[in-house]
Amino acid sequence: MKSDGAVRRDQGYTLVELVVVIFIFAVVMALISVSFNRIVSSSGQIVKSGETDVGGLIGLEFFRCDLELAGFGLPWSFPDNVLLTYVEIDPSKGVLMDGCPDGCPNAQPSKFNDSPPAAPRAYIIGNNVGYNGSDYLVLKGTALGMKKTSRKWSYLNYSSIGDAKPSKSEVELTPGNSDWVISLRTGFRAGQAVRELVTDGSTFQLLFNTPFPDAFKPTSKQDVFLVYGVDDSSPTFPFNRADYFISRNDKEPYKISPICAPGTGLLIKAVINQNGSVTHYPILECVADMQVVLYLDTNGDGQVDFHSNSQLAASDLREQLKEIRVYILAQQGKKDPGYSYPVTDSDKAMIVGDAGLDPSLGRWWSQTDLSNTFGPDWRNYHWKVYTIVVQPKNL
Repeated sequence: MKSDGAVRRDQGYTLVELVVVIFIFAVVMALISVSFNRIVSSSGQIVKSGETDVGGLIGLEFFRCDLELAGFGLPWSFPDNVLLTYVEIDPSKGVLMDGCPDGCPNAQPSKFNDSPPAAPRAYIIGNNVGYNGSDYLVLKGTALGMKKTSRKWSYLNYSSIGDAKPSKSEVELTPGNSDWVISLRTGFRAGQAVRELVTDGSTFQLLFNTPFPDAFKPTSKQDVFLVYGVDDSSPTFPFNRADYFISRNDKEPYKISPICAPGTGLLIKAVINQNGSVTHYPILECVADMQVVLYLDTNGDGQVDFHSNSQLAASDLREQLKEIRVYILAQQGKKDPGYSYPVTDSDKAMIVGDAGLDPSLGRWWSQTDLSNTFGPDWRNYHWKVYTIVVQPKNL
């Protein structure tokens, strides 16, 4: 005791005070944890969305280039009285895509073959025959191959006596490089432009060497032959071909990513090789739909007056096609439980195509369709419709 009579007591925290402090600390930490989880989740979504955008830009630019190259080097006609046949892809190959419950029989690639006397078509659309009812798009042209030879060309004229001359340009063919080529006779006949495949009476393929075989040489001053590279091995058809479609495969190497919504697939470029094999190249993942529309000028006034997603003859494509548009519905990033895709009209929850055109020229997804195809949580994904617009320059 102190001399003043006061009683000395050691002060401390009571049990109640400690419990209150611990409770407040727990609440604060819980709030911080929730906020941190939201930040991490949002950051992850942003990263995945960015990855999707980058991948989409690269893959779709690749697609756009192929759309522009379609028609390059295609013959418009074949010589009269020449028995010429070829097969682009054998029917025994079957359907190239995976994931169709019914096998997508109308997407069999051999259904889009062309053979003489019909000229090859630069663009062929299989309307709603693919995975999820998407379109199947076939592109044809010499430049669509994956070999360097397919991007090269040259020409012969009568003054050169049909001899192939070397060029300083990297895009032109060089004699002696073992490049297999085709030759097209160009000019006018009966007032009509012609691009006729040159043959020796039985075959169209030849090596770009000097001198050219007599059957493939110009025979008059009016003749100009355009020569297009096709492959570095003997071609079996006089152009190259690439098929674009959506496929879903749960096996390597084209296994669908775990972040993709159920029902989505890979956008694939399938190159039909000259030796009969097929090589698949993945273009974009988490793809839900692809629709293709042709913008046509049917009366020759220079203005688009008709739209189509059906198959047209090669001559109609050359004369009428002004623009081709490809609409691709794809998922951006990963599933986001805190996000709900906005829907203003349950019957047109998502439009893959031009909303101003007839629905048959694209796809109008209802909310019910989306839920049945991509699962009840489909609104927790960020969706985007990519549009590729190309005005053909190689028809």
